[in-house]
Amino acid sequence: MSERTLSLAQRRLALRAHCAVQRAELAEVMEDIHHRLGGVDRTLHVVRYYAARPALIAGAIGVFAMIGPRRIFRWMGRGLVLLTAGSRVMRLLPLARMYLRR
Repeated sequence: MSERTLSLAQRRLALRAHCAVQRAELAEVMEDIHHRLGGVDRTLHVVRYYAARPALIAGAIGVFAMIGPRRIFRWMGRGLVLLTAGSRVMRLLPLARMYLRR
């Protein structure tokens, strides 16, 4: 094999390795973009769902006006605390089951 052919073969291997690294980096970036846009898609789906139901929106506004914003925000705060605590408990359940099986 000539020196030029060997040099070209080495160069081709180096370029292929560089391309593999770039593909891996691009895949990571695309996964991040896909994850972020997935949240946007879910938000748009919820907005479209409720925008198609004006009676539901009017009812929610009526309930908000009757009960009062201070009480609703207090309930929302408590609900958020319960939701957070519940999600933490749900994450710990598989670990608890694993330790109980031993």
